[in-house]
Amino acid sequence: MKKRLFIEGMHCVNCVKGLEAALTEDIDGVKVDVISLEGNYADIDVDNGVTDEALRIAVEELEFKLVGIEEIIV
Repeated sequence: MKKRLFIEGMHCVNCVKGLEAALTEDIDGVKVDVISLEGNYADIDVDNGVTDEALRIAVEELEFKLVGIEEIIV
């Protein structure tokens, strides 16, 4: 399943790298497609067992704010 995470608080390339690491290394079943610093979002592929709460925790542990999650219909 593809999802878009809307994130506030990313300011630089290191923020993007940290977010990608948190999502892929801390949560089994997440693959990052793209993280847009300018657009303040991350498009990801998630396995069915990955919860929105797990995604929120991973984002907010980096002191970013997860302001929304949308399923991407392809």
